[in-house]
Amino acid sequence: MEMPRESDVRLAKVGEPVPPDEQMIRRDKELQILIDISAALHSSPKLDEVLQEALMAILRTLRLKMGAVYLMGGSDAGRHELRLAAHHGFSSTVASDIQRFSVSDEWVGRFDSHEPVVWFPREGIFFPTLRKRMEEEHIEEIIRISLFTRKGVLGLLYLANHGVLQVRPDRKAFLATIGHQIGVAIENAGLFESVQRAKTELEISFDAIQHSIFLIDHRSRILRINRTSEAVYGGMGRLIGRHYWEVLYQRDEPPPDCPIAECLHSKRPVQREGPHPLWDGYYRYYAFPVLNLSGQLERVVYYEKDETEARKLEQRLQQSERLKALGTLAAGIAHEIRNPLATINFNAQLLQRELSLEPTQQEMFHDLIGEVKKIDAIVRQVLSFARPREPQFLPENLNAIVRNCYQLARVHLRKTRIEFTLDLDEKVPPLVMDQDQITQVLMNLVINAVEAMPNGGTLRVSTRWFPDMASVVLEVRDSGEGILPEDQDRIFDPFFTRKTEGTGLGLSISRQILERHGAHIEVESRADSGTAFRLTFPSRLSRVLL
Repeated sequence: MEMPRESDVRLAKVGEPVPPDEQMIRRDKELQILIDISAALHSSPKLDEVLQEALMAILRTLRLKMGAVYLMGGSDAGRHELRLAAHHGFSSTVASDIQRFSVSDEWVGRFDSHEPVVWFPREGIFFPTLRKRMEEEHIEEIIRISLFTRKGVLGLLYLANHGVLQVRPDRKAFLATIGHQIGVAIENAGLFESVQRAKTELEISFDAIQHSIFLIDHRSRILRINRTSEAVYGGMGRLIGRHYWEVLYQRDEPPPDCPIAECLHSKRPVQREGPHPLWDGYYRYYAFPVLNLSGQLERVVYYEKDETEARKLEQRLQQSERLKALGTLAAGIAHEIRNPLATINFNAQLLQRELSLEPTQQEMFHDLIGEVKKIDAIVRQVLSFARPREPQFLPENLNAIVRNCYQLARVHLRKTRIEFTLDLDEKVPPLVMDQDQITQVLMNLVINAVEAMPNGGTLRVSTRWFPDMASVVLEVRDSGEGILPEDQDRIFDPFFTRKTEGTGLGLSISRQILERHGAHIEVESRADSGTAFRLTFPSRLSRVLL
């Protein structure tokens, strides 16, 4: 900014009558100041820049060398702090010295809107460096103008009233008008900054939500999306302005149970849940109406929340509760069966040895004893399920356990047409586990995979370490018959099986073992397309046993 220039207009000296033509010129000049201030107030959204422009307009027109604008802070312990927001005519040293000063509440009360403009001598200035600077410029007088609104004083404008053409008290009303105009600008700027801050915080929060959010207008077109929606559905430029059903459903019209369509029609919040229309997963869908003051619907906020993992966790918890209750019941039944079963077995063997039986009768006794042994084996499995052995947790190499199971299984696979391969991640860290129990789980999965491929196929066991998730995944994948969709939620239930032989306890016991290891098991299967079981272990080396 340039220094104030001399004007062709001469301000009246003290006590000197003002000619009518000069009065008109002065009023024009004052009007120009107000116009310049108004232009400055609209020149920038930043308050400090607005105040600097307004100050320069005043100094330029009134032909003054120095000026400063201070903004009022809040009251603390009976004092207000004022901060320098704009200045002109000071060296960097002086400007650094006059950045802040504080005054008492009583002092502030003396320059309210009833006495907005005050002339005072140079000696009344707080800052020594500024007094010295004004002395060098032969400035004897300062004008202090309150920047006020109906809410009170928001700041102060200081002008160095120097030279032979000085602004005198007869211009007090005009200077008060300037103070009020700038005060209103400060108030509006504060409101604007509050709105902008709230808008920024809302935008940050909107984009930070980790679920897809869409704003949809009353014409069913997408107005806005958050960053998660961009990552999931595509860039904002490709989505904004399109009908929501083209993006969310990839259809030419919304489906019958669409929550957005119902919300647009009913103007009420709508909630749905179910499989996602475009990909796997279980989701909750929310549609909220946004109404204007007239009650008309302007837009709908649509929100998708992935509940897949939460639902799986809930199902695992429910399964655990069912298993616990069933285990208690099974243990009681097993004990009641085992005692009479032992008596039947003992007496049958005794009679077989002591009686002279015909071959047919011998065969009957042989079958009887064999069936009793089968029942006893089932009872032992039930007791193992109901009262599992406490795991012995030690640091173990999961890849070594997999290789051991591979060698054991190869013996049984020699006469099959099954290709058994390993894909092991050598970066897998040691895991705290019971080696025998994890071997039992893995062998059970391998045997199930082999039985699902009577005509041959491929069986692959792999391990992967995910350091970012602090977990290790063991996967057993086959190309067998797959699991029927209606059976996938039941395969971990005790005694559920579609095999002609078997107890249906293998997967239940496996799941129970994994839960005691802090791990979990998931299945992915399609009929005639094979099955994959994924076991996820925490990769921490220490654990708390409950």
